Amino acid sequence: MAEIDGDWFHNQLDDRGQSLRALARHLGKDASAVSRTFSGKRRMTMEEAAEIAAFLGVPVTEVMHHAGITGRAGMPGYGERPGPKILLSATIGEDGEVRLLAEPQPLPQAVLDKAQPAIGAGRHRAIIAAQVRASSGPLSIWDDAVLFFAPTDSIEPGAIGTLSICGLTGGKQILAKLDRARKTGEARVVLPAGKIEEALLTTATPVLVLIP
Repeated sequence: MAEIDGDWFHNQLDDRGQSLRALARHLGKDASAVSRTFSGKRRMTMEEAAEIAAFLGVPVTEVMHHAGITGRAGMPGYGERPGPKILLSATIGEDGEVRLLAEPQPLPQAVLDKAQPAIGAGRHRAIIAAQVRASSGPLSIWDDAVLFFAPTDSIEPGAIGTLSICGLTGGKQILAKLDRARKTGEARVVLPAGKIEEALLTTATPVLVLIP
């Protein structure tokens, strides 16, 4: 049975004056199937997480977090390192936007080993891995690099002044340096190209480590 916070999804729908049936129509599924997903009887797919995020106007990683599909696989076997295995769940394009992969992919153990010192202390949290895929532009210097971050429902104080995954209103997520942010979401971000923009954020979480 999937570990899912069904109440969170129902509350999100209620807060927006939306119904389970409306979401089901958006997904092209029966309301009963969506209900089974929210009760943990049916596992949510990555594609559904992306569609639900768009419908609710929240970051996809927030949906993944509450759906229990935050890029973690099963528990390790005998002789393996403790903690659920982290999978590659997203990519970051030349424009700095975070996009979910249709299916999570395993990461080389060498990459996980290098990331372990930075993420080890927080392994009780969900951790998401995203790969930079930028053959040109300012992010091309990090092409093929993998960065790790923890999903969040808020703007974390630790994200201010550092490279972060920033969730914009509407659900889009970008990689940017968070220059400053207010509790109400107004923020100044520095984009990969160096451009400074004012933005309204819903979430922000610092990049824990970047492995070239």
